[in-house]
Amino acid sequence: MTVNEPLTFRTSRAVAAPALLRGVELDDTVVALKRAPASEPAVPLRFDPPAEAAPVQALPDPEPARAAPPAARRGSGRLYLVARSRGGLGATSFAVNLALGLQAAGRKDGRHVAIVDLDLQFGTVASCLDLPDRGGLVALAQLDAHPDAHAVRAALQPHSSGISVLPAPKRPIPLDAFDADRIEALVTQLLDLHDAVVVDLPPALVGWIEPLLRLADRVFMVTDLAVTSVDCARRVVDAFREDAPDLKVDIVVARERKPFFRGRIHREVAEALDTPLNHWLPPDPKRARLALDRGEPVLALAPHSAWARSIKKIVGQLA
Repeated sequence: MTVNEPLTFRTSRAVAAPALLRGVELDDTVVALKRAPASEPAVPLRFDPPAEAAPVQALPDPEPARAAPPAARRGSGRLYLVARSRGGLGATSFAVNLALGLQAAGRKDGRHVAIVDLDLQFGTVASCLDLPDRGGLVALAQLDAHPDAHAVRAALQPHSSGISVLPAPKRPIPLDAFDADRIEALVTQLLDLHDAVVVDLPPALVGWIEPLLRLADRVFMVTDLAVTSVDCARRVVDAFREDAPDLKVDIVVARERKPFFRGRIHREVAEALDTPLNHWLPPDPKRARLALDRGEPVLALAPHSAWARSIKKIVGQLA
């Protein structure tokens, strides 16, 4: 697996940034947007016909139609998506600690891991890591073209753990600030630059999720066992599989210790989700609150806790 690269719009001319993005202040160190090329010289309006009409010549054969550009190539890295059945279950904490666990597990091999917060309006990955947002995603959204490797590298922020972070904007932006083509270009560049990419998905079904599902190696659905949560999880997974029928989905049961014996409720939930309950995150509200307040992931704050051991077990299964 490999590391970082930037975004670009598929258009032959400059496109103005969405109105709601104009005026968003960016850090000077982030991304310098490319200027549109100078316009061609104007065509003269005066036309003097020749004194004698030129003989009529046969038109040349038309050039053969050019083949359509190839679809974006998938990078060599692995893509892991994190979704949730509802808010407040610790899905973002799971995504952050999963990224740190993957980085730690591959440190000897020089593994590079990135985490991307695509909850464009209320993402909290930066807060979990005590990082400021430098405006990387906003800059990528404002590019005239789809992001290339240079733009993606400029937008990423380093973390002391060794992972690269692309946080959500500090100020909310519209979910349609990105389209499917731009998201695909971004993720393809990230997969070329990193060995693993973890994406924290927004709690909404938006059109640009489709290329993520197509490129994903696995989706982690974080849920609890409440009836309403299970119902929402099933609806989200069904929607995902409409776009990606072969999508591999792992259920992560939050705030539940793994039972020695599966009870009736566990069997019914697994049947309702049509997916086995593979992973369990035990309740640890005190450490979870402390980790959020300090901006320090649980893997760093309490590496030997039951919650951290659960993350390490999942990482071990992915290695």
